[in-house]
Amino acid sequence: MDLHQLKCFKTIADQENMTSASTLLHIAQPALSRTLHQLEDEVGLPLFDRIGKRIYLNNCGKILLKHTNSILNELEDALLEIAEQNQETNQKVSLSMYAGSKLLPDLIKGFQQKYPNINLQIMQQDIASENAELCDITIYSSIAPEYGSTSVPLMEEGICLALPTSNPLSKRQSIKLAEVSTEPFICLYKGKGLRKVTDEFCRMAGFSPNIVLESDSPSTVRDLIAVGMGLAFIPKISWSGMAEHPAVTLVEISEPHCKRYVNMAWRNTRYKSRASILLRQYLIEFFAEVEKNSK
Repeated sequence: MDLHQLKCFKTIADQENMTSASTLLHIAQPALSRTLHQLEDEVGLPLFDRIGKRIYLNNCGKILLKHTNSILNELEDALLEIAEQNQETNQKVSLSMYAGSKLLPDLIKGFQQKYPNINLQIMQQDIASENAELCDITIYSSIAPEYGSTSVPLMEEGICLALPTSNPLSKRQSIKLAEVSTEPFICLYKGKGLRKVTDEFCRMAGFSPNIVLESDSPSTVRDLIAVGMGLAFIPKISWSGMAEHPAVTLVEISEPHCKRYVNMAWRNTRYKSRASILLRQYLIEFFAEVEKNSK
């Protein structure tokens, strides 16, 4: 078993398609098939289930893929550490931004001004996705602060409701969430961090939201609220500016007390470059400043 076989296996596993994998690897498909068969012979078991022209990673393949990812990541880290030690390459760090993305332009600008020689690579992925796990640092939201050996909360922010000014409830100082149980909602897509948090608050209030539209764009959500299509949950800090539209009003939620936490997680099993350490400290300071300025 060698690195070439493992790299081929990982690409096949990621694609679950021999044609796509051979194209990405620039290897003829018959040669790639032979490499896979040699690897399966060495393991002693098939790594994929083959159904027609499709192949699907089986349980044995999933085990090997988990360890293959670790091996290839360790190799990449060794090369990064050697390069960093000898200062032969520009520093780089990856960030998966899954919460507070409206703050991203200011975050990037500030980081680049402070560390112009560090290449910041941004992804906007679910923390549960494999790609996000491969990032040095991930920003995500949750209903409770997440303290741990590889995570820390960055910011606490309240969540209110944005309503069209034509809605009689928009004249109130605050409302109980149960009072809008029959109202149409505009929400983020299911599975998003904020959506998980707000769905849980609705459950606590005794209802499931009547969702008429899902959108990832704060500006689109605001414009749809303005024309009376529905109401939406709005994080007060990271989605600031939503109430600037004359036809949109923000109202406090008195029950339950709705808030979320923006957390940072980082990998603990891989080499931590100087760039990733600097980004981690920068994010702590950046979000602390954002929270302070919002008060």
